[in-house]
Amino acid sequence: MKKITLILFLLSFSSAISANNIQITNVSVVPASNTIKFDISWENSWRSSVLNNWDAAWVFFKFYNPINKQWSSVRFTNTANVVPSGYTAAVLTAQNQGAFLYRSVDGSGTSTILSMELGIDPLYATGVYDIKGFAIEMVYIPTGAFYISDGTSTNTYSSSFSLMTSSSTNIFDPVATPSTSITSTTFPNGYDAFYCMKYELSQGGYRDFLNTLTYIQQVNHMAATPSSSAAVSILGAGSRNHLKIKTSGVNPTIPAEIGCDADGDLIFDETNDGENIACNYLNWIDHSSYLAWAGLRPLTELEYEKAARGIQAPVSGEYAWGNTLLATSIYALTNPNSNNEVVSNASAGAIGNANYSATFPNAPYNGPMRNGIFATAISNRQTSGGSFYGVMELSGNLLERVVTTANVQGRNFIPSINNGGINVDGYAWGAIHVGTWPGFTTGASINGATNATGLIYRGGSWSGGFTFLRISDRSTPLITNTNTTRDINVGVRGCKTAF
Repeated sequence: MKKITLILFLLSFSSAISANNIQITNVSVVPASNTIKFDISWENSWRSSVLNNWDAAWVFFKFYNPINKQWSSVRFTNTANVVPSGYTAAVLTAQNQGAFLYRSVDGSGTSTILSMELGIDPLYATGVYDIKGFAIEMVYIPTGAFYISDGTSTNTYSSSFSLMTSSSTNIFDPVATPSTSITSTTFPNGYDAFYCMKYELSQGGYRDFLNTLTYIQQVNHMAATPSSSAAVSILGAGSRNHLKIKTSGVNPTIPAEIGCDADGDLIFDETNDGENIACNYLNWIDHSSYLAWAGLRPLTELEYEKAARGIQAPVSGEYAWGNTLLATSIYALTNPNSNNEVVSNASAGAIGNANYSATFPNAPYNGPMRNGIFATAISNRQTSGGSFYGVMELSGNLLERVVTTANVQGRNFIPSINNGGINVDGYAWGAIHVGTWPGFTTGASINGATNATGLIYRGGSWSGGFTFLRISDRSTPLITNTNTTRDINVGVRGCKTAF
């Protein structure tokens, strides 16, 4: 008999009243049809035919292989699917690690999909395995032209606006050699459709990733040794990171169990233990491996701007919410570290809200905040801090690494398929899948995406100044090293080419 374990990426909650609260329940395997059956729901879902834009759940499953003692991806076949009326399940056999589930007609509110069935490889339908289910909220960014740069922000692409009108538009290198350009036939310049994570990776999400790794794989994704004592911080103490050893591992055979414990009572993963706070202290090795494991890929800096600006004309010095108005008062938190953590004194009207150097809460809550914290049932784009397409925290909270156009290592990036691969050491791996990602190397001791040359930080952070929050700002230096440092200001967001 299969043991079904539900691991939910609770990436955020929108407010105390209105929570996205994505949940997979009632999971079972149906051997007669070679399908996996489950219910899924998430709040604040939408589809708009006016913008050709919707949110979606990226759903995937992992099974425990008792032979190699690793968690591996359940493969979908895109056959025998049973999809309830009003919803679509998008599965591409070549990218068969998961499925996008979303509304097929316009609407908004809670999405509840009951008795969904997705075809899986018969191996997983007939064998005896432990299976874990995961769901990540995503936003569909449609195909179409958009502007890059705002004409004034530091190190912007040019002194005037540029319009991306096709997937083969020239891309300029404005930092090293401004006269150089490339024709983008493979580099994701943002024109073509893609799905973007709605929120930055949460601490609960990174916990769930670590809890599918072997001891050896965990070593490369934690600052602490997996065999450390219970309650030891695994990434870094302070700055609102609450990931800790729950159960010590045994080198090299038994991995540690990781949990969140914001209140320090050694009762892990309670509702007030900070699992929905954006996860900081993550380096590029963590970042790339998480994305590969989840079947996603890095964003490019052009996709970042499109996700933020949408189809609108640029505003000089604008933030992700489309204007230059920004909150400047120190925020006060209600229900800190809880799943319903909110800011009690957020700005209203046309003033945008963001967690940055002028607003981050006083100690001990100085650090990243809960994903989607400013979105409420009555918030608008500015007060929620949301982008044109509904992506949250593209300005503020945590810096995000994106693939740059400013050097050849970045411009060589190709958004090839990704079937959820990490190697035995825990690195993003697979020449076909991640071989063009920044820092992908093959060597005697290290194989995978390790060196971070080819990336740049965008979007600003909780401790950074307001200029870094501008969506066209490129003043943060290019990342040109292994990027193994664990920074209190850096998090993770990924995307996936639409199909």
